[in-house]
Amino acid sequence: MINLYFHTSDLAKRKMLNWFHDQKIDVQTRNIMKKRLTELEIRHLFLLSDNGSDDLIAIHSKAVQEHVFDKGLTFNQLVIAVYQHPKILKNPIVFNEQSLVTGFNIEDIGIFVPSKQRKRERLSLLGKLYTAEFGKVSGSSSTGKLNYVND
Repeated sequence: MINLYFHTSDLAKRKMLNWFHDQKIDVQTRNIMKKRLTELEIRHLFLLSDNGSDDLIAIHSKAVQEHVFDKGLTFNQLVIAVYQHPKILKNPIVFNEQSLVTGFNIEDIGIFVPSKQRKRERLSLLGKLYTAEFGKVSGSSSTGKLNYVND
């Protein structure tokens, strides 16, 4: 299951939801200001991230600017800070069992497209490319090979 956590309904969140809708991928959404994250859930997000706090904390956000955060915080202190001030997290955060992405970047969120669907899309694109390059496929010959016709 793909989860999307957000704390504000900004453009990145709307783009992310629209992209998942267009891909016909179900996403479970959660406003973390209305239903706060538990400390265990926060730890899980850090576990999924590749670069720890760099992936999750919005260091240039107003929320971080309003609260003095020492770069020397221990992991437990950082978890408590996120628990107390969830707006210090980047927005949105989307994740599944193996991957986590923050913000809206079309290249990054492609990892959430199921592999079978990615393969179908890749084959379709290759078919279009081949047709554009060599012409249309007219069917098979008696040898079982495809015949290509240039228009």
